[in-house]
Amino acid sequence: MKRPEFKIAFVLLLTLVLCAVPASAGSAERTLPSSVNTNEEFQVTVNVADYGAAGQVLEKLPAGFTYVSSTLPEKAVTVNGNKVSFLLMTEKRFSYTLKAPASTGTYQFVGLLRDINKTEFSVLPASSSIKVITSGGSGGGSHSSSSSSGGGAGGSPELQSNVETKELSQAFVTAGKHVRFDFPKGVTCIRYVEFDAKKTLGKITTIVEMLKGQSRLVSSLPEGTVYKNVNIWVGSGGIANSDNLENAVIGFRVDKTWLEENEVDADSLNLWYYDKSWSKLDTRKLDEDSDTYVYFEAKTPGFGPFVIVAPGKDGSGSIEVEPVPTETSENDVASKPGNPSRGGWRSIPGFEYTAVLGTVGAAYCVLRRKF
Repeated sequence: MKRPEFKIAFVLLLTLVLCAVPASAGSAERTLPSSVNTNEEFQVTVNVADYGAAGQVLEKLPAGFTYVSSTLPEKAVTVNGNKVSFLLMTEKRFSYTLKAPASTGTYQFVGLLRDINKTEFSVLPASSSIKVITSGGSGGGSHSSSSSSGGGAGGSPELQSNVETKELSQAFVTAGKHVRFDFPKGVTCIRYVEFDAKKTLGKITTIVEMLKGQSRLVSSLPEGTVYKNVNIWVGSGGIANSDNLENAVIGFRVDKTWLEENEVDADSLNLWYYDKSWSKLDTRKLDEDSDTYVYFEAKTPGFGPFVIVAPGKDGSGSIEVEPVPTETSENDVASKPGNPSRGGWRSIPGFEYTAVLGTVGAAYCVLRRKF
């Protein structure tokens, strides 16, 4: 190793050792499809937080499932049979691809997060299962739509412990057609999502998540008085882009009681969209009923995290909204910290001693800088 690289590795190692002292409250949550076909490749997403300067996710794959790839660098992944270890440095989420077995049935996933101090936390939900089915006919109808207040089609990168309510809607997306996803149950503040399809995408699912606080996917919030934080996910795999759709709008509603209590003029409200930074969307008031809601519509260039915000009372000096703490509550952690096991599936090479992890992590950072 050249002298400059040695200095970098030494500084990083020293930083890791110093950062290993404070206790952490790590959290990890796995998102995966509810069902897949036999021999189908699919993606699993894991959201992680508060593991310190470095951490490790250990996943025990169900029998018959085959690891394919990961969004992490190849050097950060160790595969040992049905046990897979993912070394983390600064990542807040990562995904990995699996191939389902040829046998149908319901299969269980088990995993844990180890932080820099070797404290262990279960990957949530504690009971995470997937059904493997044989491919069959998909229901008919040219523009069927359905919704529900729970369940999970597709994957959301949001930590689900931060989701207050959720509603799903499905529709067929055909090139040249106007598509509308309705959310009639009204469990969130979003009423509909519309756009013009430029390509045929088939039957896709749109998920609306109304959050308890600030999304874990954003670093801050726009200044002003926040009504609701919302995520909207259209399809999966990044299909909701300008190549596939255009003229997208979102219909939402705001409670009149909230407007009165916060002395907010309804005409001043705006929907904001987050894509690396916040953008205020063109928002217009549509209508209102006698005493319950005011209805709005906003044009959007994409989908992901949103927030409904009213400006400060003086119109110029906005009220700054403090970000909601990102730590999860103690009730969200499925297992209490315990001593690491030296046997069984947890004993995957790469995390036996904090000092070893620090050395590997420092070398890993140097290698990442070189590529």
